[in-house]
Amino acid sequence: MELNPFRGGQIRDPVAIGNGEIRALPLAFESLGVRGMATYVETDDVRMVIDPGSALGPRFHLSPHEREYIALARSRRAIMEAARRADLLTISHYHFDHYVPNFEDWVWIWSSPEIAADLYRGKLILAKDINANINASQRKRGYIFQKLNANIARGIKIADGNSFSYGQTTLKFSRPVAHGSAGTELGYLLMLTVKTSGCTLVHASDVQGPVEETTLQMILAERPDAVIIGGPPIYLAGYKIDETSLRAAKNNMEKLVSKVPLNVIDHHLLRSLDYRDFLDSAFKEAERRKHRLLAASELLGLEPELLEAKRKELHEKEPIAKEWYQRLKTGDLKELMKSE
Repeated sequence: MELNPFRGGQIRDPVAIGNGEIRALPLAFESLGVRGMATYVETDDVRMVIDPGSALGPRFHLSPHEREYIALARSRRAIMEAARRADLLTISHYHFDHYVPNFEDWVWIWSSPEIAADLYRGKLILAKDINANINASQRKRGYIFQKLNANIARGIKIADGNSFSYGQTTLKFSRPVAHGSAGTELGYLLMLTVKTSGCTLVHASDVQGPVEETTLQMILAERPDAVIIGGPPIYLAGYKIDETSLRAAKNNMEKLVSKVPLNVIDHHLLRSLDYRDFLDSAFKEAERRKHRLLAASELLGLEPELLEAKRKELHEKEPIAKEWYQRLKTGDLKELMKSE
């Protein structure tokens, strides 16, 4: 399976949304083998990369498998290639799977000062405010991000609750909403509505379903033709998300697919191999309404490749030598960036 949305240095044609005035291309999602929700979006007026980050995460007390690193390197290359074509970047919040930090980390993020500088140089960045509705860890990350990139980017503007117009296209950022359930320690994030004269797309990253009814109503109030949304982390059931929240997320996803013609649900939810079982009622509702419910990879015509969820199986079938991981930590495997 080809995990890279870009082949031979050429960007794939983005997928038309609604009447085609908006086109979207998933770049980094769990269904593409990595953590993230990076998405290239273009209209006739403006081109952007939403949440231009990707990462791997701890799971099963096992290091990520080599296949995960290949997917991570490919996602980074895809994001970089899309950013070169983009007029601006948007950052919904400061978790490392949603932007590229300016430090070197080849184990989890595939980042370096050079990669970050290349990504942000000359770009307008519309980002989450670091001074309001933000938890301590994200405030620190956001401060460092702005300090290191202020002289690299074309500009960094606060996006919270603001709108930006480009010709017939409007980018409307929501007020900060909960990263999952209200009161979560994970903080807040921004949803983005891309609106043209005849088409509307909502990108809602880590709303986890959404869990919150108020977040759902904010999405539906935009009357979107399509949503790209993060589902709930069912792999953390009973640990970091309770059954009440999971039921709320399931119910809200059913409501979502009943109203929206195209629903791309991915991210945390697809860290579990049984995500389709959890979505069963939503699939049935989408079918009844003749609406579409897809993983991000399926928007590209690809089967989901849930590498994190398959980490145990991958290590059992294809063991990785300890020496390989030693090379990885020093950045000695940067050739993975060239992998096809």
